[in-house]
Amino acid sequence: MKKLLTIALLVFSLSALAQEKIPVTDADYTNSSVEMADVMRSNGKIYVLVGVMVIIFAGITVYLIGTDRKISKLEKNLHS
Repeated sequence: MKKLLTIALLVFSLSALAQEKIPVTDADYTNSSVEMADVMRSNGKIYVLVGVMVIIFAGITVYLIGTDRKISKLEKNLHS
């Protein structure tokens, strides 16, 4: 049953292509602007995005520090 499921998933994954192949031109190499960032910056939304990213990073950092402290306490209790 596992082999059949694996084969079926492999067959379905072969047909799932992300993009069609688009030729790369010289204009693509000289393009230095990012339209999405320019639009977000002009609307003032880039600061919201940066703020959300900082909050998420701070939350992950606080969670990891808290987990590290709990593990350290458990290790001390285990050795004593």
